[in-house]
Amino acid sequence: MIGKFLPVSILISFLFSITLSAQEHSTVVNDSLFVVNSITLNGNKRTKEKIILREIPFHLGDTIAKKNLDYIIERTRFNVFNTLLFTIVTVDTIITGNKLDVTINMQERWYIWPVPFVQIAERNLNAWWQNKDFSRLDYGVITTHTNFRGRKEKLIALIRLGFNTQYRLTYEKPYLNKKQTLGLVVTAGYSEHKEIWYSSYNNKQQFFKDPKKDVRKEFDAGFGMVYRHGLYIKHRLDLAYYNASIQDTLAKLNPDYFAGHGNKTQYFTAAYIFEYDFRDVKIYPLKGQYAEVVLTKYGLGILNSEKTDMLTAELTFKKFWELSKRFYFASGLKAKISNRSFQPYYIQRGLGYMEDFVRSYEYYVMDGRHYAYFKSELKFAIIPTKLWNMKFIKKGKFNPLPYALYIKALFDGGYVYSDQYRENNPLTNSWLYGGGVGLDFVTYYDRVLRLEYSINKLGKPGFYIHFIAPI
Repeated sequence: MIGKFLPVSILISFLFSITLSAQEHSTVVNDSLFVVNSITLNGNKRTKEKIILREIPFHLGDTIAKKNLDYIIERTRFNVFNTLLFTIVTVDTIITGNKLDVTINMQERWYIWPVPFVQIAERNLNAWWQNKDFSRLDYGVITTHTNFRGRKEKLIALIRLGFNTQYRLTYEKPYLNKKQTLGLVVTAGYSEHKEIWYSSYNNKQQFFKDPKKDVRKEFDAGFGMVYRHGLYIKHRLDLAYYNASIQDTLAKLNPDYFAGHGNKTQYFTAAYIFEYDFRDVKIYPLKGQYAEVVLTKYGLGILNSEKTDMLTAELTFKKFWELSKRFYFASGLKAKISNRSFQPYYIQRGLGYMEDFVRSYEYYVMDGRHYAYFKSELKFAIIPTKLWNMKFIKKGKFNPLPYALYIKALFDGGYVYSDQYRENNPLTNSWLYGGGVGLDFVTYYDRVLRLEYSINKLGKPGFYIHFIAPI
């Protein structure tokens, strides 16, 4: 029944089956074995050896079935590459009798990026392109250190000015203990907005703007603890505090913005996240699977003024197949359900926000309490992953250049249920579907360029640009 959570027994069975699936990959089923005699690391000039060895699915002295060797070596390359610390990773082996010597060659990334930027103040490029309002631009600088002290620590400092003002500092330490199983994330931010959306009409965002003073101010701070026992499963617990205020005029335009609590709100949130990640390459996977469960409680009753009370559960599952040497298929499913308490418009999110949307509906938002959607695509590698050795650039962190190009056919579908925001929004409580074709270009430093042409159920075609993997 919509509005009720999955039974606990089903959720436990799902997590248990995923854990067993992850364990199956390390099972030795052949009596003919290699013994790991040595592991040599080349190219990690800054990265500590323990960070790399943490990702390898075997240790010195371990035995590997000969029939599984190619698979284990391929998995090793993927695991090290997915640390996102290296642009290129190769694994070489030397076999002497039953002894196996393994050498992992790496090209480290450029880790410090002080990047000035100019961004549109919209939920995506396609929504901004409809009006092409150049006053809705943000500018600033984001400085990222993705391998602080060579321990895979991440430090991010953001300064955003222009249409919106934002300051944020985030620090991630993946390993706190010697066993490298516990990690920490700390973040804090402050923002001011001259214009925000306060409702939806005809499945389009309705905006309120005041060029003289800020419409909304926000502050948040939080920390999370991460537990990673094996290679492919993570558990995370987050605790965060939020404080926001809006103009009185905005509170009158939408009294439900803070659920009838005036022009201010503050509350705590707690979240549990389970993640199983067994993809070949995170930034643009072609093989493997991914699953995530997120349980979030908004409002913990800690503050006397804390009137927010909302509980949500999200489930994501993605699967990637290599059909033949150059043909691939991918599908993804995500569902979200919430409890029956009244949802402040400030918190609720249906489809059309961030990466939660049905392709061909990039211009629309479907606000609601629950949603589910799937994405699917069949693709062909016009240019499989290749390396371009650029003669005019010295070999190093930017040379050679990896690149790949794919052509694809896509089909998505979804549904949003709402008992609060369905009035004057015909796409809510209605099946959504759309399909089309596209090109994906993939290169180094996690860069993906997607060009897609699709048609939705309204018969409206569109050309869309995105910068992240579709599934």
